[in-house]
This record gives sequence, structure tokens and C-alpha cells, in this order.
Amino acid sequence: MADRVRRDLGHARAVARLPPPAPVRGARGLRASRATLRRRRVGVRRRESRDQHAAGGGAVTRIATGLALALLVLATVRWAPLWVFWTGLGLVTLLAAHELRELLERLERPSWPWLTYAGSLALTLSFLAPEQAPLPVLTALVILAFLRALVSRAEPQRGADRIVGTMLPVLYVGLLAGHVGGLLAIEPPRVRETGEDLLILALVIVYVGDTTAYYGGRLFGRHPLAPRISPAKTWEGALANLAGSVGGALLGPFWFFQALSWQHAVALGLLVGTAGILGDLSESLLKRAAAVKDSGGLLPGHGGVLDRIDSLLLAGPVLFWYHRWVLGG
Repeated sequence: MADRVRRDLGHARAVARLPPPAPVRGARGLRASRATLRRRRVGVRRRESRDQHAAGGGAVTRIATGLALALLVLATVRWAPLWVFWTGLGLVTLLAAHELRELLERLERPSWPWLTYAGSLALTLSFLAPEQAPLPVLTALVILAFLRALVSRAEPQRGADRIVGTMLPVLYVGLLAGHVGGLLAIEPPRVRETGEDLLILALVIVYVGDTTAYYGGRLFGRHPLAPRISPAKTWEGALANLAGSVGGALLGPFWFFQALSWQHAVALGLLVGTAGILGDLSESLLKRAAAVKDSGGLLPGHGGVLDRIDSLLLAGPVLFWYHRWVLGG
């Protein structure tokens, strides 16, 4: 018996044929376990506290980065020479096209890098003359993409994949970003100030809408908006986005854009806000397909350049064409 239990110290008295010790009055079992449970609860609370602190820190970083970028763009639009604005827009276009090209590489849609970058930049800058240049430039780029595939020795499937991988950044980034810049390319008798006001209005609508969507979704979000594409986005956040977009648009006629009526401001808030939501979901679709969280890591709290401008890429064209078709620009 001693051989069988010699390693079990709990049977030491049994081996010596001694009676078991009498229980101590008031003693209760499992006290050590309770202490362990308390320690675990404390650990959970500490982890939750750290997570909340990290989330709060991430929100602060997001707001600070967004505000700094907004002020930089505002100063560039309002006071810098036009060539500074277009240089900055060209740089943003190249960075966003690069991020999208890398996403497509993960989806096995390679590209011809030189044609992707040159085409995106050329199409954006073509909006320096929005009435004449964009369509011929786009036509030439489509022809070049197919010509490059035809002279390639790769299999036809690879050539078709490269056409898609090349032209999607050109269209999604180059064409849409060009509409944003086109707001400043206003010819006489229209004045530059109108274009500046429109572009600042677009930035205000998108920034306020994104901010209210972020906090509205965190506080009240219950019903998923597009769970297969972006599980964190909710209908409550989308409604908060639209409310914030309308509020941001109303700042125009009552602050810096007195020529805009409040009726047009409300309409633009709803249209631009909806376009911003679709722009956000469009990029989320690409990131979900590529199994990545962010398009890049250049901007603290925001991810990549494409993450920051995804809403503006669809909002800009809405404002551009609203200006021409409705406002009579």
C-alpha cells in the first residue's frame, strides 16, 4: 500500500495507520479556489480596463490625425497656390493607387505598375481641364492596357487579370480623385471662390459624417448594416452619418458659403453622406476580399491613405455633378 501511494502526501496518515485529523471548527473547503477565482476576476477587470484605455487612445489618435489632415487640406485649398493643391492631390492619388494595387495583388490580380501609377496620375490631373481632357485620357489608357496585354507573352488569362489589376486603380482612384480636384478647376465667368467653397463643403460633410457615424455606431449600434462586408458598421451608425452630414452641410450657408441655400445644403448633405457611406463600404469590400484590416499604415489611427479618402472618393463626384447639373455651375 505504501508503494502505491507513497507519492500522494494526502494519504500520509493512512500509511501510518493514524486516524484522519479532526476538521477545524469553522473551516470550509475550496478557499484556495476562491482566491484563484478572485485573482482571475481581477485579471479580467485589468484586461478590460486596458482594452478600454487602448480604445480610448485609438479614438484620440484618430481624431487628432483627422483634424490635422483637415486643417492641412483647408489651408491648402483656401490660401495655397493652385499648383500646391494639385501637387498634393497627385501625391495622394499615387499613394492610394499603390495601396489599391497591393490589395489587388493579394487577390491575384497583378498589374503593370508603371501604367497603374502613370494612368492614375494622368487621369486625376486631366481634371485641370474637366470639360475637355478626362474622356480622351481615359480612352487612351483603356487602349494602352489592352495593347499591353496583346503584346505580352503571358497566357490570355494572365493578361486579362493584369488589365483588371491595372485599370481598377486608375478608375477607382484616378478618375474619382480627379472629380475632387475638378471642383477647383472652374472657368470664367465662375470664380475660384465658388470651387473652394464647394470643396471645403465636401470635406466638412465627409468629416462630420464620418465622426458622427463612428461615435453613433459605438454608442447605439445594434443592427448590422453589411455584416458580410463590414461587421462593425450598423444602421444606427449610418443614420448618425446622414444626420451629421446634413448638419455639416448646413454649416455652409450659415458660415462660409452664403450663396448656397439651406434647401440645397440639406440635399447635398443627404446625397454626399450616402455617397460617403457607399465609398466606405466599397473599400471595405476590397479589404474583406483581400483579408486585411487596413489598406496601409501611413496614417496613425486611420490606416492607409485609401482608408482616409474612401468616403471622399465617391462624395466628390456627387458634389461635382450636382454643381454642374443642379446648381447651374
